[in-house]
Amino acid sequence: MGKREKQSRKYCHKALTPIRAIMEKYPDGIKDIHSISEEARALIQIKVQQFRECIKHVQFPNKPVWWEAMRISRNKIAHQEEDLSDSVLTSILSTVSSNLSKIEYDLLANIKRYRQDSKKKRRFENLTSSALGSESEKKQFVDAMDEYTNPNIPEDVRIEFPKNKYTELGASILKEISSQNNILEYERKHTGLSENIQTDILEWLEKVNKHLVKEDPFREEAIFIEQQKLRDSEDIASDLIKDSSKIEYHYKRLPSVSDSKRGDIEASTVNFDFYHNQFIKESKIVKAKNEKGDKVELLKWKSDDKLEILKRNIILDLEQNLVDRKSKWELAQIDSMRKEFLEKLYAKINNFMKLESLLMPFIKNLGRLWDLSEGTFETSGFEILDTFAKLLENDESLKELADLLGKQTRAQISYEKELRDKVVIKSSWQPKHAYKGEINGLRFSNDISSVLPSELSLMNNPAANKLFQLKFAQKQLLSYDYQRMEEEQEESKEKEETTVEKKEPKGPIIICVDTSGSMHGTPENIAKTITFALSKIAIEEERKCFLISFSTSIETLDLTNFSANPIGKLVQFLRMSFHGGTDATPALKHAVKMLSENEWKNADVLMISDFVMQSLDNDIKSQIESAQEDNTNFHSLIIGSSGNNAAINCFNHNWVYDVNNPQANRHLVEQIHEIKMHDSVASV
Repeated sequence: MGKREKQSRKYCHKALTPIRAIMEKYPDGIKDIHSISEEARALIQIKVQQFRECIKHVQFPNKPVWWEAMRISRNKIAHQEEDLSDSVLTSILSTVSSNLSKIEYDLLANIKRYRQDSKKKRRFENLTSSALGSESEKKQFVDAMDEYTNPNIPEDVRIEFPKNKYTELGASILKEISSQNNILEYERKHTGLSENIQTDILEWLEKVNKHLVKEDPFREEAIFIEQQKLRDSEDIASDLIKDSSKIEYHYKRLPSVSDSKRGDIEASTVNFDFYHNQFIKESKIVKAKNEKGDKVELLKWKSDDKLEILKRNIILDLEQNLVDRKSKWELAQIDSMRKEFLEKLYAKINNFMKLESLLMPFIKNLGRLWDLSEGTFETSGFEILDTFAKLLENDESLKELADLLGKQTRAQISYEKELRDKVVIKSSWQPKHAYKGEINGLRFSNDISSVLPSELSLMNNPAANKLFQLKFAQKQLLSYDYQRMEEEQEESKEKEETTVEKKEPKGPIIICVDTSGSMHGTPENIAKTITFALSKIAIEEERKCFLISFSTSIETLDLTNFSANPIGKLVQFLRMSFHGGTDATPALKHAVKMLSENEWKNADVLMISDFVMQSLDNDIKSQIESAQEDNTNFHSLIIGSSGNNAAINCFNHNWVYDVNNPQANRHLVEQIHEIKMHDSVASV
């Protein structure tokens, strides 16, 4: 659904409000204008005007049959210079009232035309139970939720929430959530969060409805009452006058009555003793003879009408008792489910906020974070990511390291043309209100000097004077729209071409991480932290980053191309325990092979290891030298001070991270700065 279609559907909802207000007030139409008070006339005029203002924004596939009639009637009201005559007003109101049902039908049909983009919202509108509301009500509820979370829409012009049990429940939850300042501010920054909150509420409402239907303990009681309705009054009376009534016996053994001591079901208050006594009062014993001629006593009733009234009363009593107890049970169930839902939702929102800061570089679609903020990830991955994110705080060395790695050109400065904004001041003449110049049209205001005579006439009528005061206070008096022209100066921006130094993009990074047993402990955490940091920085700067972990074998992971379970793979690496022997050759061979591919040809290679390993063989050294001739740098980050110096002599730069030095981060920054200064001097 495009922006125009979305707006059209929204204003269809708004247009229905004044139309239904007229229909509710005059369900049979307006036949006699003289029976309508001056206040009612003015009210109808306002409603017609409100409706017309709404449908200006509505797109119909074809103009409805009432369109032209409504346009003419609106104009007659809007442009009147004196009170409308009874005949004219009768004609207008007749036009409106005769088309009300058709108008409502066309607006609802137009709403139905526009299909929701969100699958979850579309499912709620079309496939959920009618207990949640009619299709129109559910669509209105969805649109009202969307508008409620939009800060740009004033409260008084938002789509109203439909009036039913479930939509009012959903609206109350949405309002409660949005009342939290931290959440409201976050919603306004991230529309994806607001959308996910809305769809979660919709899914929960459906869940509540299914729960109430499935767990309904009053189902048998409702069937029992319907059965009693089918019995005649004499049958019921004959049973209830007995000391051992079958009706009372079966009623008290219904699950919803017998289980009332459970606590969540209120006890029944139906007084069978009262009806027992009432039916006895209406009974009489008549002596008669049977077919054999024997004298017998027969049960008769004093009044059939009174008997029928008693039957109707006990049925009503049973029904009202059921409704009251069921309502209280449903409220208790909803309250319990509401607390559980809000608790989970708030936790989900908080995790979403945390995950965004942790994973935003990896997942650009915030909607996916909503699904990650619950379920198994909450326990399996969140903690490890949070741990390493905290290690990155205020660590300048990692940013400096990332900046140095993967530059495509180090000795060349190029220039490019660039369009920049230039501020231009222009003068123009603009129309202004409140000057008795040319009449431009009509508007709503409380400016007495420009109010139409027909509006002012309301003050002369005692019955309509209060309406005039109300319209004045709300600035809803129809007034002439006067305009005058004033010169205004306006700043605008124009593009001008200039020559600037071209910033060369930074190239990819290939990280080789030693995961052998000698790296276990502090070196392991340092290696993981650096890998995590470099991958985040690379993604933020739209650079590619590739991980090769090695011990006796290698594992690879493209940190910037997460097509399948990206976060799971990253978490798996961060959680893994380093063990096994050390063989760096396969990792370096894989890195060199990648450099021959177009997307990695400008990469730099960083090896993170304690370099407690054998010296590299001549074959791999030769491959590294060949790659270095093609402007590829091989860097090493030596963790500790026990490494094999013979294994690092083929790298362009070797940095040391001494785990025993509290100033290790600062020392690493200094080393990187020296490399940057050396490259800068060499390029001159």
